[in-house]
Amino acid sequence: MQTLWQDLRYGLRMLRRSPGFTVVAVLTLALGIGANTAAFSLIDAVMLRRLPVERPDELLQLKRQNPRYVGLASPDFSNPLWEQVRDQQNVFSGVFAWGNDEFDLDRGGTVHPAEGSFVSGDFFTTLGLRPAAGRLITGSDDYRGCPAVALLSYGFWQGHYGGAGVAIGNILSLNDHPFKVIGVAPPGFYGMDVGRESQVFVPICTSAILGAQSLEARSLWWLNVAGRIKPGISPAQLIAGLRVLSPRVFTAALPQYWPADQQRSFVEEKLVATSAATGTSFALRQQFDQPLQVLMAIVGLVLLIACANVAGLMLTRGVAREKEIAVRRALGASRWRLMKQLLTECMLISLMGTIVGFLFARWGTVLLIRSISIHNFYALGNIPVLLDLSLDGCVLGFTAAVAILTPALFGILPSLRSTGVSLTSAMTGSRTVEFDRPARFRSRKLIVASQVAFSLVLLVAAGLLLRSFAKLATLDPGFDPKNVLIVYPNLWQAKVPRDRRPTTLDQIQNRLRALPGVLSASRSSVTPAEVSYGAHNVYTEWSKGFTDAESLSMSVNVSPEYFGTLRMQFVAGRDFNGGDTATSPMVAIIDQTAARRFFPDLDPVGRTFWIDGIAGQPGPPIEVVGIVRDAKYQSLREQIHPTVFFPATQAPDLLVADAFELRTAIRPTALISSVQAAVASVNSGISLEFHTLAQQVSDSMVQERLLALLSGFFGSLALLLAVIGLYGTVTYIVAQRQREFGIRLALGAEPGSILRLVMLDVISVVAGGLLAGIAISVAVTRLLQELLFGIGPRDTVTLVVAVAALSVVALVAGYLPGRRATKIEPMEALRYE
Repeated sequence: MQTLWQDLRYGLRMLRRSPGFTVVAVLTLALGIGANTAAFSLIDAVMLRRLPVERPDELLQLKRQNPRYVGLASPDFSNPLWEQVRDQQNVFSGVFAWGNDEFDLDRGGTVHPAEGSFVSGDFFTTLGLRPAAGRLITGSDDYRGCPAVALLSYGFWQGHYGGAGVAIGNILSLNDHPFKVIGVAPPGFYGMDVGRESQVFVPICTSAILGAQSLEARSLWWLNVAGRIKPGISPAQLIAGLRVLSPRVFTAALPQYWPADQQRSFVEEKLVATSAATGTSFALRQQFDQPLQVLMAIVGLVLLIACANVAGLMLTRGVAREKEIAVRRALGASRWRLMKQLLTECMLISLMGTIVGFLFARWGTVLLIRSISIHNFYALGNIPVLLDLSLDGCVLGFTAAVAILTPALFGILPSLRSTGVSLTSAMTGSRTVEFDRPARFRSRKLIVASQVAFSLVLLVAAGLLLRSFAKLATLDPGFDPKNVLIVYPNLWQAKVPRDRRPTTLDQIQNRLRALPGVLSASRSSVTPAEVSYGAHNVYTEWSKGFTDAESLSMSVNVSPEYFGTLRMQFVAGRDFNGGDTATSPMVAIIDQTAARRFFPDLDPVGRTFWIDGIAGQPGPPIEVVGIVRDAKYQSLREQIHPTVFFPATQAPDLLVADAFELRTAIRPTALISSVQAAVASVNSGISLEFHTLAQQVSDSMVQERLLALLSGFFGSLALLLAVIGLYGTVTYIVAQRQREFGIRLALGAEPGSILRLVMLDVISVVAGGLLAGIAISVAVTRLLQELLFGIGPRDTVTLVVAVAALSVVALVAGYLPGRRATKIEPMEALRYE
């Protein structure tokens, strides 16, 4: 400990004496360490962090697995199936269910949404949570005919009530229904789903109060189920218990109106359990699992480049300390003792870089999360992700590991090189002129070559992701998203009778069409860049039965002006018109892909097809009256799916088209107040939600945009670090060879020959790094295959541009000190020593 304390004090003094070196080294490492810590913090929050509940490792989520599809399991349960599991299971000490939804806090007008969850009575009890105020929802609150009670999240309580106790017993409006607030959830608990904050919790039974028919519906999959395993139950006993339980619960919850083959498939399903210690998530983890892994690899390369840069600085600094080290060795210090001293200094630099980098990481992680949004299945559009960024053991352990590993990456080679100095030459302060010594600066050249190689890998990856995003952003989706306002009215919440909904929607559409600044107005059941869609089996004249039906990926119900509003081009046929009524023969418009799929080598206009009707049998004939150009409907990345458009007037009541699209001559959001007034004139109780189609399309590219921006930033940072490293190394080599160059010039060498000597060194280093970088890039970029759009992982253009860009800036970085070498005065160089 005494020796360590001496090394620490001496190391701090040496770093204080070289403030320029210390600042550059610390900031360089801070960028690398900060980037790695930020990326890992995000991975920890999304994938690794345990739920803030009692003994989270005991929690298991139940899923349904069909033996016909091994490896695929669905987490969705109907309420009757959940109740059967709750009443018959014997392997869990407690089970609970929850389902996510979005509640409107306002009474008509613009929607004021709050993320909510329906929870079973044992939800909080099984998790072992205690209220921050009031009481939690219990089993006595969850029964058929229960009163309307609600529990607030801690953040919602603080934000809307200022943490005041008067909130308990207050009345909260949810979808225009009064709910009594009974308590507040503990701080830090946001629900079971990662990335989502449940702001309001209500019992499952209150879904009946809110007007949903979900308690008895046997084919409405809206709940998730989890439980806490009983003490002493082994994995084998758990599997056996669920195997025995499965036939009973699936038979008891069987949807009776399903076709026989679907009933048999349902009864064959098995219950399986997976860990729920880190919470549950489908959209967030599925969407960002691979991008986060790519991000971690990118910032790891940045850290390697930063360490190489600092290693180069340490080598240069070691030359200035050769005499000091030689004196210490002459006085009896062993080489290992000196290496310990130098590595202690490296540890101090790493520690300071870690502290500064940790501050960068906290700021960077917040920015990363603000850039992420996910699609909320129950709400329309994308919502920001809420993640717990508080420090935990994983993040602190990772940061500590990086802080310990980093000095080894940049400190060992300089320490070996510095302590291997010749005692005689170092103590006399003289250096003989050395010619034709290729190993003289080998360590520095190796470090710079590695920086060039890693930088090229990052530049190629960044180029691929940037070009992929550019292709996606400039893609023609088949419709014009500019100046389109989308309006979602909630007729169900306004209690508009089902038989009055078509008339109400027609009245609203007529009022919206007449607004100043509106060029056209239409409505549809699904808007572009939405996740939800309808699907059918399609039968044509040559279909042989149900098993021979073509699969239809998407169906949309639209009003006659829909295609004109979105500027979707007709290829053949006509648009829907006033003659397409509920009593007229059924008609449809299909896209080009559907025309090729269902009517190969034929003109589809005027031909007939059928879709599946009751019990899986074909319904009435449907005539194709038009063909529209293909469009990217669900996602810009998707392959075009066959799509069929039906007139809204012929759609069943449950599939009524209730999303309005307004093509505007002015900024779309400027019409919001006018739209609110127009809808209120029809029914003041209808709440509205607004989006622009351009923003909806942009939000669908959040993953690609995030990766492109981050890879571009870190690729540029890596390029800058590599250029600085090359410039510093060449400057150092020129300074070390100053006497040699002076002698050459004194003997009659031309300045151009000196420049050629320097540039040959630069070209050899850069070429070696580029060759290694190309080999690594070709090997690793295939891992980006699933994240790319429109280009391959071995895109030649991207590779050539990256190589050319890195070569140019590297040669410029080497040319500047080489140019200075040609201006050395021979007499000054000869008098240098």
